[in-house]
Amino acid sequence: MVENKLLDGEAPEKAGRWHVIRNAATELFAERGFHSVSVQQIADAAGTHKTNVLYHFDTKEALYSAVLDEALGRIAEVMREFLAGGFDGEGLRERLAYMLDQIHAYFARNPAHARLLERELLETGAPNAHTERFVEQIYKPAVAGLEHAIQQGLVRNVDPALFLHDRHVELIGYFCHRSLIEQLKPGDAFSTEALIARRNHLLDQILYHLNPTGAAEPR
Repeated sequence: MVENKLLDGEAPEKAGRWHVIRNAATELFAERGFHSVSVQQIADAAGTHKTNVLYHFDTKEALYSAVLDEALGRIAEVMREFLAGGFDGEGLRERLAYMLDQIHAYFARNPAHARLLERELLETGAPNAHTERFVEQIYKPAVAGLEHAIQQGLVRNVDPALFLHDRHVELIGYFCHRSLIEQLKPGDAFSTEALIARRNHLLDQILYHLNPTGAAEPR
């Protein structure tokens, strides 16, 4: 994890500048990808000098790492909470609903983070920070947990890796395709009502695929 140089005794205005630089970098990385963004472009977007960016983050790679820490931190926390309860049927719908609500609310507030994560999966030459932070720490344990639940007969015999990949793409894609969704389904795609409907849609889909009897659980 990248050290925030501004939170150890620095003046508040400098701490604010650290966040401005990181937020500007987030938007640019999400829009163009790591390799298509220069430190100078980040500095211009943040309204500061290139030397100031490098003072706070040392390198573009360090800045990118800080951006991913922010984008992945809350999502990883929520998923760890869910995985700690396993995939057994007791309370599964409620725990899934809570996890989805938390992820939806986060991405609705920070849609650039969803775009960044989608972009990260396309940038095969980007720093391997996403793999280290998320795939190794969250998704591989999730695959193992799902495999264990299948062996115990708690869930249907799905392909754990493909099942989790598809749910990952669904969660991120909704917040990357807002204009398309709103053309297909008029209204604010990020409204509370829309996100509740989205959550219920995903719940029905996930539980149908996981239920060993092949039937969706009643709401």
